[in-house]
Amino acid sequence: MHSMQPTLTQLDIGLPVISVPMPGIESLTVMAIVNTGSRFEPKGKEGIAHFFEHIVFKGTRRYPTAQKLSAAVDGLGADFNAFTSHEYTGYYVKAAAKHARTALDVVSDMLLVPMIRDSDVEREKSVIAEEINMYHDLPARYISDLFGRMVYQGSGLGHDVVGTKETVAGVTAADFRAFLRQWYGLPNMVLVLAGKRSLVEDPQILTTVRELFSKDGGDRVARLAAVKPFLSEGMLAKARLHLESRHIQQAHFVLAWPGMKAKDPDRYALAVLSALIGGYMSSRLFIQVREKRGLSYYVRSTTDQFHDKGIVGVAAGVDPARIDEAITVSAGEFHKLATGRKKVTKIELKRAQEYLVGKWALSTEDSDAMAEFAGLRKILLDEVTSVQAVMERIQAVTLDDVHHLAKRLIVPGKARLALIGPYQDRERFSKLIKDL
Repeated sequence: MHSMQPTLTQLDIGLPVISVPMPGIESLTVMAIVNTGSRFEPKGKEGIAHFFEHIVFKGTRRYPTAQKLSAAVDGLGADFNAFTSHEYTGYYVKAAAKHARTALDVVSDMLLVPMIRDSDVEREKSVIAEEINMYHDLPARYISDLFGRMVYQGSGLGHDVVGTKETVAGVTAADFRAFLRQWYGLPNMVLVLAGKRSLVEDPQILTTVRELFSKDGGDRVARLAAVKPFLSEGMLAKARLHLESRHIQQAHFVLAWPGMKAKDPDRYALAVLSALIGGYMSSRLFIQVREKRGLSYYVRSTTDQFHDKGIVGVAAGVDPARIDEAITVSAGEFHKLATGRKKVTKIELKRAQEYLVGKWALSTEDSDAMAEFAGLRKILLDEVTSVQAVMERIQAVTLDDVHHLAKRLIVPGKARLALIGPYQDRERFSKLIKDL
């Protein structure tokens, strides 16, 4: 695992490249992560970052149609996909290492010379409208969107990554070209090469990267884009309750407290805290909410860690008739930890650490997981580090670290609640969370 130390090379074309050699792995993942996401979108164009992710799959200069682009990848037996979040967007091809050049060609074409045709833009609007409908009809997922809108209201985080049907309908090909110029310059992304060791460590691969990423994509941002003007340090929005009334068989809620930003020194303690309270089947929430009381099917801890703020709490799907009990019991587990009434034991701490370390160890067997790990740490934390280093930081967390962090974050009267279920009485839930 120590041999998987990532290295950063700054190419003279402006592109930072992280190489992650993986012994015993025959695949190569080529992943570009761009320093942009939904929180950086212009007002009235919410959803354009995610929409653009769709458009690049419609054709590029070398692969001019969606069919030719997908055929080029399918012919390798490869995987390719993309993902958009609030603060980053990623594109990747994972293929047998012998197909490295084609994988690099496809990713570079998508990012540098996409076709962006009016006809494709108009057609894809209905596809995204159906994606929005799908998420709305999945309350276990949609509840997180509702919670985010409430607590991040007034900032770029306060709208869904996919945007709305209205904002998506208003996006034009010209908007995409402007978005491309503003965010998709080589210095504003990082390219990760993770996989077969002999290939990743061969200097020739960087020569190939330089060649294929020198395609003329027109005028693009020539430096790492500043995200600070888009941030709003500190507090969440004042609203503490959002209730969406729906006649459904299971109620869904997110209950959370103000958390921490991504670079907070206590982020490793938060990972341990989140795991032991709701990360797995022997966690406190799972035992108390599901196993002992039968209140829910799913219950789990949830966290956000953005550049400037975050949250920590619980998400659950529960029996609508027992919603008050489920919320009270869930909150009680956090407050017991914060007040010291139910301190973390050495056994719990060890279990949480081994759980996290074990999950990281499993990820080292997948080149796409390693590429995402390296790329996101560079984009979000501006660091190049190994999985082994993260494991060591996790294992260094102490009982005192967890207790002090819980006391710092779980403050009575600061909890926020978003809820979907067959309810009309807001006052009932306002009273319930008043002191949580």
